Amino acid sequence: MAEPAPGAARPHRRLFAALRVLPAFLPVLLAALLAVPLALGFSLASAGQAAADHHLASIELTSLDPAIGTPRARLRATGVLHAIGDLTEVEVRLRISSTRLNSRSELTAVAAGRTSSRDGDIVARQRLGGRLASGQQADFDVAVNLKDVDALQEFGVHVLNVEVVARSGEGLARAAIVRTFLPWVPARRDFKPAGFAWLWPLVAPPVRLADGRYVDDGLAGEMAGDGRLGRITAAGSRLGQQMPLTWVVDPALLETAEDMSNGYTVRAEDPSQPAVDGTGAGTAQQWLDQVRAATRLGDVATLPYADPDVVALRRGGLTSDVLVARDRGDAMAADLLGRDVVTDLAWPADGYADRLTLRALRSAGTQAVVLNAGAMPTELALPFTPTGRGDIGTRDGRLAGLLYDPVLTATLGAGANQQPLLAAQRFVAETAMITAELPGIGPERTILIAPPRDWSPPPELLDRIVSASLRAPWLSPVSVGDLQASESPEIDRKPLTYPRSIRRRELPVAYLDAVRDLHLRIATFSAVLTEPDRIVPPLDAAVLLLESTWWRSRDDRLGRLTGTRGYVLELRDRVQVLPGSYTFGSKSGSIPLTVSNDLTQAVSVRIGLTPAPPRLEVGTLGQVRIPAESKVQVEVPATAIANGPVVIRTALLTPAGDQYGQAVQLRIQVTQYGTVALVITGVAAAVLFAAAGYRLFRRAAAARRTAGAPAGSTP
Repeated sequence: MAEPAPGAARPHRRLFAALRVLPAFLPVLLAALLAVPLALGFSLASAGQAAADHHLASIELTSLDPAIGTPRARLRATGVLHAIGDLTEVEVRLRISSTRLNSRSELTAVAAGRTSSRDGDIVARQRLGGRLASGQQADFDVAVNLKDVDALQEFGVHVLNVEVVARSGEGLARAAIVRTFLPWVPARRDFKPAGFAWLWPLVAPPVRLADGRYVDDGLAGEMAGDGRLGRITAAGSRLGQQMPLTWVVDPALLETAEDMSNGYTVRAEDPSQPAVDGTGAGTAQQWLDQVRAATRLGDVATLPYADPDVVALRRGGLTSDVLVARDRGDAMAADLLGRDVVTDLAWPADGYADRLTLRALRSAGTQAVVLNAGAMPTELALPFTPTGRGDIGTRDGRLAGLLYDPVLTATLGAGANQQPLLAAQRFVAETAMITAELPGIGPERTILIAPPRDWSPPPELLDRIVSASLRAPWLSPVSVGDLQASESPEIDRKPLTYPRSIRRRELPVAYLDAVRDLHLRIATFSAVLTEPDRIVPPLDAAVLLLESTWWRSRDDRLGRLTGTRGYVLELRDRVQVLPGSYTFGSKSGSIPLTVSNDLTQAVSVRIGLTPAPPRLEVGTLGQVRIPAESKVQVEVPATAIANGPVVIRTALLTPAGDQYGQAVQLRIQVTQYGTVALVITGVAAAVLFAAAGYRLFRRAAAARRTAGAPAGSTP
């Protein structure tokens, strides 16, 4: 074999040398490869997205019955097709996936449109025929007997699609598709239903102002039969008649309804105009009666009065307000509903709370707390949905964590932002999927369902959810009380979490500092009243309304705070010292002050006076009582020290000596002359009097002499 020439590289060495320099050229090579599609005006990712977003029509699904598939059912989908481009040979198809879904994560992927591999086989079709021009619409009605669908065998959830295929300028292609789900229940049920427990919230924005007027008449509309609160109450009543339901009620809402039922006024849009009468007194009374009837069954848990932001208040040093709201709310709800209520259950906003807040709640007597399951995630990614229970340890004892399913909550809340029918069908499918995860366990695995606090479900969503929940064979009703009493499952969970995104939504510290200042002003105002229970409780309630979770992330909270503060200051300033100017012309005497009380009850105050400069010494006064709607003049003893003008800072004080309201200035002109000046003045006056008397005496004597002389004589 010939030897390689001197200096020539061996073949394997040349290969290694090439591999060593390859990393340096790899970025250039990749850039070159990517440049090809970029030069054509699209990337691989954008091409896929463009294909997914290319729609020639839109589908509005108006009915899908039944919500639950069974062998005897005939599935029927109706709706409206809206053409976006010109279409011909239009056909509407029903597709059902050939196999059931394997997990909730797969269900979520289908719902989000991240996968099309489950679009399934065509099981029914309807030709619309003719030509559909852009902007036109056509109704469709397509149906199939489910017993004829071979893919439907075992219990589970299948993907159900309504697809439109048509010919356009680009040829025959899919024009639109709507993906939803069909829970399938075979004739032979080989599963045990999982347990499901419901929380049913009745919460509304704080609309009553500190002066008793209302922001607007919108709450009456919500309480009407077709309004948000009316619909939720009616649906909860229907659901609660056949399964245990735990109502969660804001007592401030019940109080507002009772107040409205007695007649109320609404603030005019123009602040200079008087308030107008509200129109919903009868509606409020009917709704309150409806709530009382609906809550006779099941349990009623109360939020603290006005649903305060408990985490923010604890952080801002206002935990005592939470306790006040708790006591006030429990008593009010029990009185207005005429029944016992659950008082040891807490439900922080968004289902999250930090450990210090939970400790404060536990020390106040709370036994259980409702949290988002994401606040206590499992250590491992489980292939099933665990029971909604997890104990929480605090230094003051353990809390029973009631963990609601966040996907179910989000699905219920999404009904207002998407087609209600699709949201309802997603909810039904999620509950069926939960049971299908562990079909042999049964109700010992209980899932907690908690709609959002501000839930505003469309009627179609509510009706479908209630009907499906009552008919679903995979759902076993469980009360929240039973869930609380159950043992926490042996599932490792991560420590309690409080996301930064939730922290940023809290009521800010500066806002709560202003609320705290308002508390102090009300306390000062209350201290001078002889009958504080007549005026102060509504003011305290107005402050609690300012601490509601409703004000999270809302800019209009500052306007409400300013309005409440202005009303408190207006009440305070109805008791005041009237300003004035006086002349003090003696060594000692008194200064007359006028104190006005325009309130409808008597007040008791003290008066503090501070002269500047100190040309007067003023005495002190005890408490002064001013009758309702009266003015009282008070004489303040004073002693002059020097002549000249004096400004006296005059302030009303509470009986305890705290300043009440703004101080006013009294202007005094001191004109007394002192002892020496008085003596000199007295002597001068005596001399003047003596001289005048002497002149009068001489005139009288001369007159007598003239009268006694002989006639004709000369003097």
